[in-house]
Amino acid sequence: MKNILFLSVLAFSLTACKKKDSVTELAGTPVTGNALVDILWTLDKPHGNVCWESNYLDYSIGKLTGRFNNYGFRPKFTFDEANLSNCRINAWVTLSSIDTGEPLRDGLGKCIRSYMGETYLDTLKTIVDPASDTAWFRSTNIVKSGTGYAAIGTFSFNRYRTPSGFADGTPISTPVNLYFTYNGTADFDTEGDFIKDKYCASFTGHFSFLRSEHMDVNSTIKYVPVPAHIDLAGNTIAVNNKTYGEWTRTIADLMSFTVNLQFYKKH
Repeated sequence: MKNILFLSVLAFSLTACKKKDSVTELAGTPVTGNALVDILWTLDKPHGNVCWESNYLDYSIGKLTGRFNNYGFRPKFTFDEANLSNCRINAWVTLSSIDTGEPLRDGLGKCIRSYMGETYLDTLKTIVDPASDTAWFRSTNIVKSGTGYAAIGTFSFNRYRTPSGFADGTPISTPVNLYFTYNGTADFDTEGDFIKDKYCASFTGHFSFLRSEHMDVNSTIKYVPVPAHIDLAGNTIAVNNKTYGEWTRTIADLMSFTVNLQFYKKH
């Protein structure tokens, strides 16, 4: 019930496009700590994941779930529990690394990638356009929120096409709050010699966004790759392309992300 209420609050706050997302308090009482994850720490990808969930259809409560297999931070993630002004989150996911566990949906040229705003450079849809293949979250401020934190920032997903009023390829960005908890730091013996030699810190985060706020509102024609020269005669579709990716109700408007991350540092 709490998760449903949390997502409902996020959905309400995100419906006002271009308005600043308000911070919703997480339950509990903040606990002051001294966790410090700086640039000397390494992202432990084998023990983390970036997962997403959406209703399978706009009018259904059935869920479609998946993950992104390629993600990271640039510059590196930093967290200073004693001084939040030192915290930075600049996170990215590679959209073509999406994985729902169903090859007929996940493969090159299949539907799920187009729903993620991807475009292709060939007619067979096997070569992904790098300009459309990354989504970003960039924090501008991090504040305490109950027992956790709220990273206030922007989420960049999909891109504008001319004649939208923006330069072709400009990312479509909206304000988003990423709510996360610091799960603690532990000291481990990784060599089996009864000597603890590695610190591990863990975080869990959540945020949601509306796909409709990341569609070019001036787009009227679905993006398709420029055809081969032999097909150019009389072909006006490619000439009139105005959007990246595809808009469909097969995936509901609201998408929710859950991020589980671990970082380590040897000592």
